[in-house]
Amino acid sequence: MSSAPNDGAPAPQGFWQSLKSLVMRQLSSITIVGVLGLLTTLIVAYFQNMSAYQDKVTTQAKDDMTSATQVFAEASTALSSAISLQLQLINYFYAAVPNGVYKDDGAYPTASARAMYKDYMDTYTSLHQNYNLLARKAEIYLDWPSDLSHDAATNTGPNVDPFNMSTLGEFDFDCEKYLPNFAPDKVRVPLTDQNDGTTATLDWNSAKHHVLTMQYCFDVTHKRLTGLLEWASKSTIAQADWDYLTNKDTQELFQKTRANNQTLRLNAFVGLAMGHIEAIRARYRPNGYWCSVPIVPQLIGKKCAPVRLAS
Repeated sequence: MSSAPNDGAPAPQGFWQSLKSLVMRQLSSITIVGVLGLLTTLIVAYFQNMSAYQDKVTTQAKDDMTSATQVFAEASTALSSAISLQLQLINYFYAAVPNGVYKDDGAYPTASARAMYKDYMDTYTSLHQNYNLLARKAEIYLDWPSDLSHDAATNTGPNVDPFNMSTLGEFDFDCEKYLPNFAPDKVRVPLTDQNDGTTATLDWNSAKHHVLTMQYCFDVTHKRLTGLLEWASKSTIAQADWDYLTNKDTQELFQKTRANNQTLRLNAFVGLAMGHIEAIRARYRPNGYWCSVPIVPQLIGKKCAPVRLAS
């Protein structure tokens, strides 16, 4: 006699195992899809961020290069024009002194000096009014961007540099003694204030300091050209000024020593400014494939971040 089926008996073990396997497979599939989706989102966001960062860097690189080039051209033009006109006036004067040519309005050196007198004075006045602005522009657009250690995000305090036209006089800056020198042991020159004994350091790696020293030495010479300027403007020359200018040592100082020194200063500034511009170009140079790989920039550090940008 056969027994009736037992409806209340547990289901076979294989059924539960199959159900459990099915559920786990579904959960596993959902988890993998979710993880893959999250990873895809993170990777896309990373490369979008990198692209936006590189766009900002490219824009800032273009702006920095444009500003640096413009300031270089502006400063070198202003300084070279003033120095050149001053030297031309000096040469015309000493060409007119022999044989009393300086008294002849029609003589070439006399006529030339008087024709350029106004241009010289206009150039002197313009440079005297704007030299400090030129120096600051050289600092902002040449010195700072070319300095890899200068971080605008951390250098938020005022930058106090003791050097200007007044302090160069107080530090008794000698235009014949202190010439640009880029040797490692001579690039920084300690100067002492003659009034209170305080010291400051002149840095020949600073475009700003070059602008200030060139202007200072130009002005030192200008102040000793009173008699020459009186002659060029058809005014009466004081005897003391005439005696000073026609002294052989004075002529040698103006025509040779200071003329050569100002040329050296101008060439040094041009060379330094060009070097700064190249340093800016190198700062924004593309940094290679690995810097675009996730996590690698954090491991490499500053080599993958040419500039720190605000968000």
